[in-house]
Amino acid sequence: MKILSRIALAAFAAVLMTACGGKDTAYQYKTQYLPVQLVGSEKWSILDVNSGEVVAKDAFDNSPSPIVAGMFYVLNSEGSYDYYDVSAPTTPVAGHFGSVTSYSDDGVAVCSSVGGPLCVIDRKGQVIKQLPKEVSQCSMFARGMAAFQNDNGMWGYINTSGDTIVPAVFSNANLFLYNDYAVVVGQQQEGDSTVNFSVIDKSGTVKYTASASEYQLVQPYYINGVLPAVKGDSLVCLNPDGKEVPNPIDDKATVEKGGFDDFSRTPSGDFIVIKGKKTGMVDKNGKQLVPISYDNLIDVNGERFIAIKDGVCHIIDRNGNAVGTAKFSNAHVSEDNPFATRGFIDPSLAAASLMMMFDETSACGVNASTTLMDMNRMLSTDARLYAGSNSLILPQGPYIIQYVFDKDVATMNADSTAASFNYDALVNRVIISSKLNHCPASTENAVIKTIESNLGTKGFVFARDHIFCSDYRTALTLGYEKGIMNLTYYMHFNESVPPTRAKRQ
Repeated sequence: MKILSRIALAAFAAVLMTACGGKDTAYQYKTQYLPVQLVGSEKWSILDVNSGEVVAKDAFDNSPSPIVAGMFYVLNSEGSYDYYDVSAPTTPVAGHFGSVTSYSDDGVAVCSSVGGPLCVIDRKGQVIKQLPKEVSQCSMFARGMAAFQNDNGMWGYINTSGDTIVPAVFSNANLFLYNDYAVVVGQQQEGDSTVNFSVIDKSGTVKYTASASEYQLVQPYYINGVLPAVKGDSLVCLNPDGKEVPNPIDDKATVEKGGFDDFSRTPSGDFIVIKGKKTGMVDKNGKQLVPISYDNLIDVNGERFIAIKDGVCHIIDRNGNAVGTAKFSNAHVSEDNPFATRGFIDPSLAAASLMMMFDETSACGVNASTTLMDMNRMLSTDARLYAGSNSLILPQGPYIIQYVFDKDVATMNADSTAASFNYDALVNRVIISSKLNHCPASTENAVIKTIESNLGTKGFVFARDHIFCSDYRTALTLGYEKGIMNLTYYMHFNESVPPTRAKRQ
């Protein structure tokens, strides 16, 4: 079961914390500093959650990234990124990058200049190694390794020196987040309907291979030494040798006996619990740690929590005691740039890739008759997560795909303790977004011109105001703003509106 935060905390889906050395741990990162918007301010500050001290008050117009190993980045007024060190939080260490990742506690990050190749840099912004030009994107580092993709769409791994340790032979690769094993997907043979995944160590040695038809992974990471997966109708756990083992955190029975309406387990082993409309925390033995009196609690690092009441946040410790006096309305703790992309693309290839995602009657696998029920595999079990929103958002490679429906995805019940899915909601448009601010400012227009000149082959003709229409009365528009290009596919031409086309400054 899941705890739902109703407050508008910036990207609060997952907690990003500073890396905990080389041991297997449920916390990949252990946060000390938190970007926040103080109550009454539109600017961003930095809060030390251990002491409760505000170390950079109202210092930034845009949200700083999560602060990892004392380093963070901020989008500047030019639309590029600058890196900062929290020890001198208002003076950039290095800047004007088109695409960036967070640092790791190895003291390295991956970035690209606008129009340039990807590079591994140190804490001072100095280049450790320029990656080959055929490397199209690269992840942030975790446990000394980063995943990279080449122009053939295949994935491999580099170390902190930028050297290739595992060649690009996988069709999908995940980070070495919580221990020294990663889940990868091998290249499938044409006509092979069975998808296999493998677990490798940091040398690239395959520990075991299994079929996705037998094990459906809950998440592609080993946490607490196990990989959770669904086998048939049961949840099982796989160890690094591929053997099914007992769930090491299956200790929720005590909490279930406490009469709580809902609960979620923190990585440190405590339980955030809900009773009525209030939230608190108990340990694994059911002993109350934080009184059940808050609207929500967000685990920051196992010792510090964001307590939310009446739309106002503050920091408390594991026993419910206030840490400092800072009150804030928003915080940024989840990673928003886990991958950096090189600063150039081939407009023809980018256009061809986008044009493969739609035809005259459908886009990204849906059409005018697609309902939410048809897409229920994308949904969490908790309908409250979607109440008040009419869209589902799905990252897919370099794109963000937003499926927009003709009504809200879910509706809260009268007592606000539960919600129901609106399974009859119909898809009325699909928005495919591509971030291009790592490329020269002319790139958006070059990609759009290429697509528009070939739309006739897809059955679309110009109608008006940059709107293209098909014989099936579907419509398509192409626009861009602040370095993001949006392809919007309308299921009904009469609902289409002219796109925004705003050049970068």
